[in-house]
Amino acid sequence: MAAKLKHSVSIIVAAYNEDVVVEQVVRETHAVADLMLETFELILINDGSTDRTPSIVDSLAGELTNTRAIHNRPNIGFGASYMKGVKEAQYDYVMLVCGDNGIPAYNFPAIISKIGTADIIIPYMLNLREVKTPLRYVISRTYTTFLNLLSGFRLHYYNGLPVHRTELVRSTSVRSTGFGFQGEILVKLLKAGHSFVEVGVDAASKEQQRSGFLRPRNIANVIRTCIYLIRELRRRGGSKPAP
Repeated sequence: MAAKLKHSVSIIVAAYNEDVVVEQVVRETHAVADLMLETFELILINDGSTDRTPSIVDSLAGELTNTRAIHNRPNIGFGASYMKGVKEAQYDYVMLVCGDNGIPAYNFPAIISKIGTADIIIPYMLNLREVKTPLRYVISRTYTTFLNLLSGFRLHYYNGLPVHRTELVRSTSVRSTGFGFQGEILVKLLKAGHSFVEVGVDAASKEQQRSGFLRPRNIANVIRTCIYLIRELRRRGGSKPAP
């Protein structure tokens, strides 16, 4: 068996009304972390769920080692939940996992094994066209192209499950509270010159996905984030901005 990685990692599992799948997600994530990492923690964030998610994450926090639960009341949004988890994180790197099982846990070894090779590990979906509806695929590609124009890079994807050095995210001012938050973080950190490596992963099939991206408030949040980034980069004159 391969030696466990020395890097310490805080894994944030954010969930909103995911009682159908969240227990599976947490157990599989914990199993991978326990196998690959010497030092880790799971921070389970229930973002104001109205189903059984709160009781499930409390039960898992009481059962699994290095695991604790945080409850938002009311719902504060995906991005805000992530930043709350970052604030609570105790370790050197922070990794996001979606409670809806959007990227199955069998992909995590490929992501975790790259920790320490760069400041940011950026997963992207190898099967993006297959797992998204035509409309969501077009929206996703348009969003990625737009952020690449802003950042000057050519990333495959901006809304995956990146692993960041914790101190970098904490030092970054993040305005987005919803689905645009990870794009905002990545553009700012890339423009600031931080290193990254991309990793191809498989997303869950259309039948397995439960994404709420096309909800009006989520689309509005992404649009607001894009407008903010345009203004921010113009204000800084195209130079490398401080995060």
